[in-house]
This record gives sequence, C-alpha cells and structure tokens, in this order.
Amino acid sequence: MPINVSFLVRNLPLFYEGAVVTIELSVLTIVIVMVWGLVIVTGRVSRLRLWRLLAGGYIQLVRNTPVLVQMYFIYFGLAMAGFGLSGFASGLLALSLQNGGYVAEIYRAGFESISMKQIEGAKALGMTRWSLLWLVVLPQAFVRVIPPLGNQLILIIKDTSLVSAIAVGELTQTGKLLSERTAATYEIFFTLAVFYLVMTSIVGGMVRLYERRFAIAH
Repeated sequence: MPINVSFLVRNLPLFYEGAVVTIELSVLTIVIVMVWGLVIVTGRVSRLRLWRLLAGGYIQLVRNTPVLVQMYFIYFGLAMAGFGLSGFASGLLALSLQNGGYVAEIYRAGFESISMKQIEGAKALGMTRWSLLWLVVLPQAFVRVIPPLGNQLILIIKDTSLVSAIAVGELTQTGKLLSERTAATYEIFFTLAVFYLVMTSIVGGMVRLYERRFAIAH
C-alpha cells in the first residue's frame, strides 16, 4: 500500500507537537523513577522488618496490576475524592509509581550481585553503612544494572502511549484524533511507529554507549 507522503508532510507539525509531550512525559518519568527506585530499594534491603514489608508489598502491588488500571484509578479516583489531577499529572504519577517498582528490583539485583567479601572488607576498614552503600556498592551495582535499566527506560517511552486513554495530547493521542478526522490510518500509525522507533533507538544507543564506557573504565 503506497504511503501518501504529502499527507504526512502537511501534518508533520501535529506529530511534532505530540512528540514533544511524549518526550516531556518520558523524561520526567525517567528522572522520578531513577530516584524513587532508590528510595524503594533501601526499604527492600532494610534491616527493619516493617520497612521491608511495606517496600515489598508496594512492589507486588504496582508490578501485578496493569498500569492503565492504575492510571484510571488515579485520574478518576482522585477526582471523585476531590483531589483531581490533570491527565498529564495522572499519567506521570501512574507511570512513575509502577516503573519505580520495576527499577527498585533492578537495583536490588545489582546490589545482591556485589561480592560479600568486598562488603566485609569495607566493614573491616571501619566504613559506615552509608559510606559502604555510596562508595562501594552503588558504583559497582550501577554498572551491572545498565542493560536491564536501559530496557526499562525504553518500556517507559512506549508506555507513555497509554496516557492517550485519559486524553493527554501526546503522540498516540494526536494520531488517534488525526485518524478520526482523516481516516488515513495507515499513514498515521506508520508515522507513529517511526517516531517511537527513533526515540527508543536514541535511548538504546545512549545506554549501549554508557555500557561500553563503564566496561572500559572497569
């Protein structure tokens, strides 16, 4: 089926506007998730039983329920409770909460891959728990979690398409509205696929670059 190039050129500014919203949502989610994942994993490996149970329960909850259901719950549920958020804020919160659980587990796997001999050696040198975490465990763990973390970041970019369900004007929502007006479904969703492919390829390339640099450094 031939692609109507002139149609794509005419509507490229609309796709660009949607892509800007997608990028904003993706970047904000990634930044929040990287930090929130650290908060959750500290609870996951804490010596305090209650903190461990809360962190573990949170991870099970967000990982075992669909992000779209969480998004609806936040968007409509908070509105019913009188604390309504915008579609963008609701999508950002839902994506951050769910992916924070996945990232926390990725961090935990990295922590647990560190040899106990290194930890015991650091303790023998008199390092505090926090010094041990920030100077010994985190630098090594970060290098080891780059590949799975990169995969999760790519999933975040793709999952931003779900916020179209709560009328956020990102890339997929732009395509849906344009499709309803023009019925040029093939051209529109081909263009969406190209946009998402470019964005995820850029992130994947950056992850591979960092992975090579850290591999050389170590």
